[in-house]
Amino acid sequence: MLKRIAVAALLAAAFAWPATGQEKEAAKSAKPRTISGGQVTSVTATVEAIDTAKRELTLKGPKGNLMVMEVPESVKRFNEIKVGDLLTVKYAEAVVVEVHKADPSAKVGMTEKMSTERKAGAKPSGVITRTMEATVEVVDVDMKAPSITVKGDNENTLSYRVQDVKNLEGVKKGDKIVITYKEAVALDVSSPPAK
Repeated sequence: MLKRIAVAALLAAAFAWPATGQEKEAAKSAKPRTISGGQVTSVTATVEAIDTAKRELTLKGPKGNLMVMEVPESVKRFNEIKVGDLLTVKYAEAVVVEVHKADPSAKVGMTEKMSTERKAGAKPSGVITRTMEATVEVVDVDMKAPSITVKGDNENTLSYRVQDVKNLEGVKKGDKIVITYKEAVALDVSSPPAK
């Protein structure tokens, strides 16, 4: 289910962003088109409870809402987080999406890579980056709507309206296309302010 949602998000992002003149040129020369945009969301929450066995933090947001966050094994300084610490999470959905034609013999499917960068400091902090790449097959292109229908590795077809018809130039039924999407989460832990 998660893969299906991720592929859907990739495709929606890839074709929703308007193309620029540069991207039109790239389509003509069969080079990758880079479609960029993005949004950064930031929230600071207080650590209310820590479950070391499950590697979970219970966080209290600025409006008093509670949530549980699972902390991956890649976070090496988990044991240094204390109840009362402030955790600032910045999520950058850096919709840096690259769309290009795949080799016709390429297998339809999705790959995901994650990397972790630790930062120095008295408290744990770092950035987790996830790059997803999906190869899908074009089932239909409707330049009038404009829209595109694609098929992933699960054989399900998904249709998307396209904001800018220029993003469909050079794409036809039977083509395989590769879509690359990147996102990052930055975590910074700090001590509560002195009273």
